[in-house]
Parts: sequence; structure tokens; C-alpha cells
Amino acid sequence: MTVKPEKVEKHGSVIPICKPELRPYEGQKFSSLEEGISFYEKYAQESCFDCRRFGNRSSGGVIIFQYVVCNRQGFHTVDSLDVDVSVSEDGNVSDDDEVSSKKRRRRGTKRCGCGARISFKFFSDFGDKYYLVHQFVEEHNHAMVDKDHKRFMKGNRSLNDVHYKFVEDCTKANIGPTSTFNLLKEFFGGYDVVGCTLNDVRNCSRDIKEKLKEVDVQMILNQMQEKKRICEGFFYKYQLSPEDNKLVSLFWSDAESRKHYHMFGDVVAFDTTYSTNKYRMVFGPFTGKDNHGCPIAFGAGFVSGENCDAFSWLFTVFVECMGVAPRIIITDQDWGMRLAIEKVLPGTRHRLCMWHIMSKLFEKIPKSISDREKFSKEFKSCVWSELLDPDEFDILWTSIVEKYSVEDHKWFKDMFLIRHMWIPAFFRDVPMGSLMRTTSFSESENSFFKRYSKPLFNFADFTLQYNNAIDAQRNQTERLDYYDSVITPKYVTDLAFEKQLASVYTDRMFRVVQEFIVEADKSCRMINMSTLENIEVFKVSDARKKIFTVTHEIETESYECSNKDDKLQIANRCHGRYFGLYQRAFRNKDHLIALDNLLAGIGPQIFKDDCAGSSSLDKNDSIMNIYGIVVPEEITAHAPDVVSTKGGASDKKSRIKSSIEKAIEKANKPHRRCGKCHKVTDHNARSCGRKET
Repeated sequence: MTVKPEKVEKHGSVIPICKPELRPYEGQKFSSLEEGISFYEKYAQESCFDCRRFGNRSSGGVIIFQYVVCNRQGFHTVDSLDVDVSVSEDGNVSDDDEVSSKKRRRRGTKRCGCGARISFKFFSDFGDKYYLVHQFVEEHNHAMVDKDHKRFMKGNRSLNDVHYKFVEDCTKANIGPTSTFNLLKEFFGGYDVVGCTLNDVRNCSRDIKEKLKEVDVQMILNQMQEKKRICEGFFYKYQLSPEDNKLVSLFWSDAESRKHYHMFGDVVAFDTTYSTNKYRMVFGPFTGKDNHGCPIAFGAGFVSGENCDAFSWLFTVFVECMGVAPRIIITDQDWGMRLAIEKVLPGTRHRLCMWHIMSKLFEKIPKSISDREKFSKEFKSCVWSELLDPDEFDILWTSIVEKYSVEDHKWFKDMFLIRHMWIPAFFRDVPMGSLMRTTSFSESENSFFKRYSKPLFNFADFTLQYNNAIDAQRNQTERLDYYDSVITPKYVTDLAFEKQLASVYTDRMFRVVQEFIVEADKSCRMINMSTLENIEVFKVSDARKKIFTVTHEIETESYECSNKDDKLQIANRCHGRYFGLYQRAFRNKDHLIALDNLLAGIGPQIFKDDCAGSSSLDKNDSIMNIYGIVVPEEITAHAPDVVSTKGGASDKKSRIKSSIEKAIEKANKPHRRCGKCHKVTDHNARSCGRKET
């Protein structure tokens, strides 16, 4: 049972109980006013009530009277509908405190007209200045706070240097007030000793952010200016509006990022995102892939709009920073970006991000297509293939869209018209063109930065967390570099070039290449090599003993493979062309008749010297193709007779069904509406009313 630190006098007054040495008395002397107030505050803490300074009287700049009262003094006169912290229905508070909307709710008041108070009076005797307790009223008209609740009293809550340092460090680590408070509680050892409440931590964070209002942009510009002074390799540029000097656009890149661009900047992805700052400025990082195949940042920028002029400025400054434009830039289908690239980066190949395009595929498939999954699978295998050349891609695309009757669908027509901007088949001629698989690459990089940002960040918060993200990215690269320095890869073949590639690639990329080496080792071997001027010719045999000729033009670093036995490739091409023609002609009878006549005329021209029948030959060939075994001419072993076994009849219809099977069959039988009783059931008008046996 909890005992309250109080004793109740007549008429309901309450006198707190405390140690005698902590209880003030009238005439008590203090060398300063702060000493006296501090003494009374300690008395209030021990007695389990809060106090506050109420007012004072001054003369000649000196406080001659100071009043301190119980914090429940007076009566609350403000509207009872007050603003309080936002709390969800389940009682939890979101860690995204900056985005939590304020909610108005009814809350009570602590004021009850308590008369407990103390006053201090100033004295000066022959140069000796001091304060005396002039009046001390210890009776309260309310109960004292329970000792188990003392930690919630305002007088027992204060943020000291440890608390402030902890809040600052958590802010740097992008940890919100709720998680900060939970960590503080664990650090100190519990709620009763943490020394503050969640609201105290929130208010501390709020006050810091309030201080940054109107100065955060200047802060980061000053910071970038200082970085530029320290390191010449740091680059930044910005634009301000001429009328009010507000930030319009900003780009920055440090020396390390600029070095990485010249190492890995052949292919650059640029994508924009919005929910990173309170000003709704568009954030656009320039990213690529390093020698480990990991995302790497080259620079980043903010622009105020998504028009051609805004992106033109950003791309121009990017090239100014790096000194050279990228070979390929990957973006989404934003029209402003496209115009800006054509204007500013004329020598750069523009490739559209396939993730943005293919993410819309399922919603674009017409509902008239019954098997949407099958269509999606065929379509993806077509667009993602890196083995097709442009002509082969056109044939395959046409056959698929005509097969499913979507050749006139606007989205598919539009995507086909710009196929040169996103289909891998059209980038086979570009060195390093297949280095970056565009599926969700830009999106995943933006997602990476979003993990370090919040929608209502000011610029100071954003750049702090952006730098943290870059540090994490570089730490990952250094960790992989470390592994490369201490790990020796395991070889899976006896091929010399596998060891040579292991010395060229990083361990992470070598493991990717090694899969192709294993596949190649299983399927083909080089049997001959010759050199003619600047061309190397390789003879390669595959697992089926087919001979391929691979030519390597040394000057252009181009390769070409031809198959001496290319019957299968020709057959596939013939099938694709026939199927495409058939699908196009199917909707018009005259076209079908014309195609039929054409095919009928082609047959005698092709097979004029072939008089052999085809029926039995085709069947034997089919059996050979399917089972890989020749049909025997001499039969010495025959198939057995059908044997009746226990539990099964030779004829399924002759087997007597059990009652359980009948019940299951009846339950699975689709119901229909009876024409007599009009109920949806398992009987009809003729059997309506009969008893089921």
C-alpha cells in the first residue's frame, strides 16, 4: 500500500510531510534569491508537489519581493479544448514526430485555487545584502502526488548535458524522439530514473528545429563554402530567385564522388523523388555502379520544377562538375528530362528505365485477355532478352502483340515506337551498355536515400542524413575492398581464363561471371584459333558437337558468332514469320485465302525433287525428337495385358462408388436454379420434391 507524503488537517487542508531540515520557515535567511528559490524547489520535490514563480516587485533594478506558488494555484480560464500531443488509437506515438498532425482533444486542468506559497524579501544592512522568507503558507487544498508518480512532476524532470548530448547524437543518426526516449530509458536503467518524459525529448527536438527556421538554406550554403575552402575538389553551384533570393536549384558533389564518376561513370542513372524535404523541392541523385556492382553516388541536386529549363540547368552543371558527359543516361519517361537531355547532352545515349515501364505492364494488359499471366510472361521474356538483335526483337514483339490482339492498343504502340530507348536489343552496340540492368536500379537508389530522410526535413537535416547515406555507401565499398584483399576465389574449372578473370574482377563480380564460365565450360570448347590481320577467328564446339565460328575484330572490340549448323535458328525464324503472317491474316477472310494460295504455291517449288511420303517418316522423326530413341523395326517384347488389381477395376465406370465418393461428387456438382421451386439447389424441376436416396 502506497503512503502519501501528507497529513490532512481540518476543513480539508493538506500539509506535506518532509524532513525537518528541508522545510522552510518565516525569517529564514538566504544569501541570494536563487538560493532561496532553489531551497523551496527542493522542498516541493520532497513533498511531492510542483511550484512555479508567480511574480515579483523590483526597485532600482533589484528584486525586492519574489513570490513562488504551488503550480495548482489559481483557476484555468482558457478554453478547455486545448491542443495536446498526437496519440494514435492504440496509444502509441509515431516516431515520425515531425509529420504527426496535431489533434485537438479535451483535457483537464491542474489549477484548483491552491493557496500554498512562499515569498522572499530583499534586505540590505550596512552593505550586507540578503533575502528572508517573508511569508510561508504550507497548507494545500489538494492531495500530494503519489510517490510512484514523482518522476512525472515538472520539478523532477530536467534535461541535463547527458540528455542533450544523447538527443543530438540520435538526431545525427536519424532517430526520432520516441526511439530516442526508449534508448535513454534503457541507458539509464528504467522509466523511474531516466529523468525526463517523452514530451521533454520531443520538445527538445522541436526547439532545435524551430531554431533552424529561415536559416537552414544559408547554413548548408555556408557549410558547402567551407568544404570548398578546405578541399578544392568539392563542387557546388546554386541559383537564387532574383526577386527574393529564395533557393531555386542546387547541385553538389565532393571530391570522392567526382573521382568515382571518372572511374565508373560510363552509365549514369538519374531519377527524381519528392518526399525528402519540407519545401517539396525535387531531389535528383546521379548514380552508377562501382566495380563491385554496388550503387554509387556521383552527385545530387535540388530543383524547384520539373520542366526542361530546370533539368537543363542541372545537367549542364553536372557536366561542368565532371568535365565530361556520360555515354548513357537512364531516366524515367519524364518529358522535361527528355527535352533537357536532347538539348544539353547531345552525345549521350538516352535510355528509359525499364522498371518504370514494366511496372505499368499488368495494368495496361486489356481485360479481354483471359490468360494475363501467360501474356505477361511471354512479353517480359521478349523485352528482357539480351540475345536478340533489333530485327529479331521486332519479329518476336509483333508475333506476341498480334497473337493476343493488342497491336492496336495505344500503350503497346507507344512503347514500340520508342523501343530504341529502352529495349536491351538496341543497346548491344554500346560499350558497357549492359553493365547496368535498369530494373528498379534508380528506384532502389532513391529508396536507399529515402531511408535516411523524412518528408518534412529542412535542408540542414537532409544534407546531414544525405552525408550519412554516402558514408554508409562508402563503408560498404571499403568492406568489399577488404574482402577482395584477403579472399582467394575458388575455381570450378581448369580453364586458364577463369584464373585470369579472377585477377581482373572483384570477388563479387567474379562470382557472377563465374556462372557464365561454368555454363560455357559445360556447353562448348575451343578447338581451333587463327589470326588474320586484325581479326581473330575461333572454332568452338558445343555439347552436341556443333561447330561455331567466333570472329573478334581487335580494333573495334566487336565479336560475332555464326553457327555452321544453324538449322534450328532458321526453323525458329521460319516459324516466327509464318505465325506472324497467320495472326495478321486471321481477321480477314480474303487475307487468309491469299496466304493459303501463297503457301500452296510455295510447297511444290521447295519440294519439287522430294517425292517421298511424309506421314510415317514424320511420326518416326517425332518419336525420335521427343524420346531420343529410334523406333525399332523388330519387336521381340510386347506390352502386358491390363491386370485387375485389388482396390481398382480395369474399367473405371464399372467400379462401384462408395457413399463418401458419392457425397463428394454431389457436393462438387454445380448448383442451378430449379424451375419449380425457384431455389438454387442440386435438383431440377423433375426431381423437385423427391427424397434423395
